[in-house]
This record gives sequence, structure tokens and C-alpha cells, in this order.
Amino acid sequence: MASQVEICNRAVTKLGAARITSITENSKPARVMNALWDTVRKAELRRRIWKFATARTTLPAVSPAPAWGYNTACQLPSDFLRLVQVNDTFAVPGLTDYRDQDDSAYVLEGSQILTIYNAPLKIRYIQDVTDAGLFDPLFVEVFASKLAYEAAEEITQSLSKKQQAGEDYKQALRDATLTGAVERAPQGFPDDSWMLIRL
Repeated sequence: MASQVEICNRAVTKLGAARITSITENSKPARVMNALWDTVRKAELRRRIWKFATARTTLPAVSPAPAWGYNTACQLPSDFLRLVQVNDTFAVPGLTDYRDQDDSAYVLEGSQILTIYNAPLKIRYIQDVTDAGLFDPLFVEVFASKLAYEAAEEITQSLSKKQQAGEDYKQALRDATLTGAVERAPQGFPDDSWMLIRL
């Protein structure tokens, strides 16, 4: 289990900078890491469907109902970062590629999800995980590499260090993606209109 300081030190080590003992200490690497931590963490959590950050919940309807287009509004969880799934079935695709109206089953607007489904609405989503001890080890490497990339200019003023941090980040993402693909159970996908028209 990694800590916030360990992840920051992984990032500054990639840049060849001095390690820190606290993210609030009065040193340049600590100040830069402190400024970047929350923004970069949320962006990286949102960027992929990380298993450790995936949660399920049911949402009640809230009032008022949408003025038009959808019949139900639900408030998104306070720790919501990205929607993964709504209910437990795929939306059935139409038999034509031509659309003369929006036939989406749901839409995100502000802090709500508007939908044609009735409440309670089942969702899977990426949550804002703030406890570094819960991070997957491969997410730690992705996150540290991204922190190094974002901090490189301010800490080192070295283009080559920033480029190397960018390469480290790309490799960490590839490793995490490949591992996720191996761990994932086989999943079915809905037939598209090309397949359905042949029936």
C-alpha cells in the first residue's frame, strides 16, 4: 500500500529531484506536488475504468422531473467522477444509422443524470478515491509518472526530463491496460445495426 508521500517521492525521483518527507514541507518539490496532487489524481481516475475505484449504487429520483426529453432525474453521488454503466442491460441499437432526434437513454447534466428509466436507477461509476492506500500498484505508477510529467518544467526546467517522464507515463498506461485486459472476465457486446439488419 502506497502513501501520498511515497507516490510523490516516486515522481520526484523520476525527475532526479530531492525526496520529500511531507507534502506540506517548505521545499519546491513538495509545493509542486501539493499543488498538482488533487487535480492530477482526479484526472487519472477519470481517464480509465480502474477496478479499485469502481463502485455500484442505486439512485432515487429527485424533484423536479426534467422539463422535457426525459422522465426521471437522479442526483449523482458526491464522489462521482465518471459513469461506467446504467442499469444492467445494453441500450438496444436502432436498425438505422439515421437519427432525426436524440434517442439516448440517459444524459449527464450538471450534477444529475437524466434518464428514460424509472428510479431507483442502478449505476456503476468511478469514484473519487482519496486514500492512497487503496490505490492499485499499477495506478500508483501511472499517477507518479503523470505527476513527474506535470511537475518536470517547474522542478527541473529540463525538456529531456519532461520527455522521459512522458514516456514513463505512456509505458505505465500500457502496462495497466494490458493487466486489466488479462484480469477482466469475458464480456459480451451488443449487436450493432449492421448485424441486426442481417437477421
